[in-house]
Amino acid sequence: MPFPYFSPAQVRSTQFPRSRGKGYDPAQVDAFALRIADALAGRTPVRPDQVRAIVFTEVHGGYDQRAVDAFLAALEHQLRSGHVPPTSLQTGAALLAVKLPRSSNGYDRGEVDAFLGRAAATLDGQGRMTSTEVHHTRFSTTSGLRRGYRLDAVDALLDELEQELRFRGR
Repeated sequence: MPFPYFSPAQVRSTQFPRSRGKGYDPAQVDAFALRIADALAGRTPVRPDQVRAIVFTEVHGGYDQRAVDAFLAALEHQLRSGHVPPTSLQTGAALLAVKLPRSSNGYDRGEVDAFLGRAAATLDGQGRMTSTEVHHTRFSTTSGLRRGYRLDAVDALLDELEQELRFRGR
């Protein structure tokens, strides 16, 4: 059976069933999964042999070991192959159609909207934005009466945009 390929966002959001007996320590598994998500996003190096060699502490009521082991086997295969899957951001219109929720403490909407406009042009072949540029982008934050875009929603969108540009070799 072929292994699935995961996006960094999918790795970050994966939830494992709990074991009735002993299972892997959830905090250790979650921390390692975040490290792998960062590796898939091109932010930090993780070698496939590091995934194969990881050992987690067993705790009562931890994560089901079979589920975690199967997940890690797929990620090891993905890291070994170097495969970066495409995202749902196939066009600039798809990027601009994403509705970002607002928050009283969020990223400045004008800065985010201008950046996403440039990114949309790149997705449509009319710009030169790179995954590295997306990775290093920082926005001002708002507070009080000026509502911005929710931080976690923008960060997740940037992760997906970065992955799409990496998939395209940018």
